[in-house]
Amino acid sequence: MITTVFEDGVTANEEQLLWLERRGWVYQLLVDFLGREPRLSLIAQYRREAALKGPVISSEGGRMLKDYLESIEEDKLRQVCYDEAEEYTRLFVGSPAVLPFTEGGFRARKEGIQVMWESSQLGTVYCECGVVFNKLHNERDDHMAIELEFMSVLADRMLVAGCVRNKCTELADMQLWFMESHLMKWAPAFAEALQREARTPLYKGLGVLLSEFLSKDLEMLRVWRSELS
Repeated sequence: MITTVFEDGVTANEEQLLWLERRGWVYQLLVDFLGREPRLSLIAQYRREAALKGPVISSEGGRMLKDYLESIEEDKLRQVCYDEAEEYTRLFVGSPAVLPFTEGGFRARKEGIQVMWESSQLGTVYCECGVVFNKLHNERDDHMAIELEFMSVLADRMLVAGCVRNKCTELADMQLWFMESHLMKWAPAFAEALQREARTPLYKGLGVLLSEFLSKDLEMLRVWRSELS
């Protein structure tokens, strides 16, 4: 087992190091495909990168996506991109959408009640953390892609912090609070619904990956936080 000792005596084994280094990449993949219709350049990019991120995408959902992207023939890329963009629109943009893409909207439909909080409250959280989003389509602050991107930003910050105990503890606490108070309140059910409703391999795979990854990331965050103590 490889163990690295960081500043203040914090240690990380090989599994933790891979998690710390690459979790932000998985969050960004989810943001890229769930934030807007997939573009040709995006599909081509992740076809290349998937082969380099083996340990991160060794889950069932990761393998589904990797196998699907690698199976696309070069001369079929444009048609696949068109088909997946149509599927994105059907799932998330239709009126009404098959799957509401905001925490408030999804939980209201799923739980049959109005969730007692406002999207603007999340905006305050983002602002206090110094995170500003480039919202191309005026997305609400509880949009799935925005919540995932917030986690991506904090994951990158924790990595860059170099495992300085106080800073990493602060970042780990914020991520744990955000996952337990928001993402995990609806993302698992959203992922399950996406697997059920999706008609294409891309979005079925994303549904599986979202479910598996968030569960694992929360588990690893809790372990990491306990070791920082």
